[in-house]
Amino acid sequence: MAAYDVFLSYPTRLQREVAELAKKLEGEGLTVFLDRWNLVPGQPWPKALEQALSQCGSVAVCLGPGELGPWQQRERDFALDRQAREPEFPVIPVLFPDAEPALGFLAQNAWVDFRSGLDQALPLAILCRAIRRQPPGAELAERIRETLAAINPYKGLAYFREEDAAFFFGRQLAVIALLEKLRQGNFVAVVGASGSGKSSLVRAGLIPRLRRDTGSPWEILTLVPGDRPFYSLVAGFLPLLVPDQRETDRLIETGRPAEALLHGTVQVRDVVERILIKQPGTERFLLVVDQWEELYTLVQDIPERRDAKG
Repeated sequence: MAAYDVFLSYPTRLQREVAELAKKLEGEGLTVFLDRWNLVPGQPWPKALEQALSQCGSVAVCLGPGELGPWQQRERDFALDRQAREPEFPVIPVLFPDAEPALGFLAQNAWVDFRSGLDQALPLAILCRAIRRQPPGAELAERIRETLAAINPYKGLAYFREEDAAFFFGRQLAVIALLEKLRQGNFVAVVGASGSGKSSLVRAGLIPRLRRDTGSPWEILTLVPGDRPFYSLVAGFLPLLVPDQRETDRLIETGRPAEALLHGTVQVRDVVERILIKQPGTERFLLVVDQWEELYTLVQDIPERRDAKG
């Protein structure tokens, strides 16, 4: 018997909304694993998460605006790997307001759409039945079909994300070329005209390919420099260094290490080495800087621009 009916996987920015959903599910008689409710302070939490994922009856992957967080990606991959071994195991995409659906989930047959708000009774009923592995019934099945029909796999001018990899086609030779470049050196530049698909090639082509290399796994961080590149770099590093840190604390802490990197008192390679130490079995780190041109177009501080490029 499963220790929990459902494991809720979510990005930190959805913490409040997911807690609200968890309470609704408990009100329906379901047992819920929510990390902030169930993890024991002071105990190794990655192992506890893996154990909970192994013992739960289903996983609900909560999707909001933006991309999946690094630990949520791990949870999703673990859940999908378990589903590959246990075809009846439910992995349920749940759309929250302003969600950007992950196209790779289109193969799933039980989308739950809360984009109109968590007070909607029908999506809650769909989710409860999916968790209990019950067929949705005619009315609920029609709602699922409507949700699927409303999701457009064509990205237009937007780039394909890592979670959209299942719908990214036609660039296999370019992905292989990038892999060969990575094997030959530590720096690779992807250059091309605006709108030619550089971001999609790396995010939905190269990165998923690297993540499938379980023999020598990679830790991967993707960032956009913005007008404060060192701040953006630290904001990406901190969830990997202190993954259980609260979002508000992370915002407060970001400034000091950003200054340390800017002034050279801390080196990027030192931070990377520490991240790899905290990820046993992970030997390689890839830093992807998307929209590199922002170092020229947005960064006004000339010394910071020079140091960021160096």
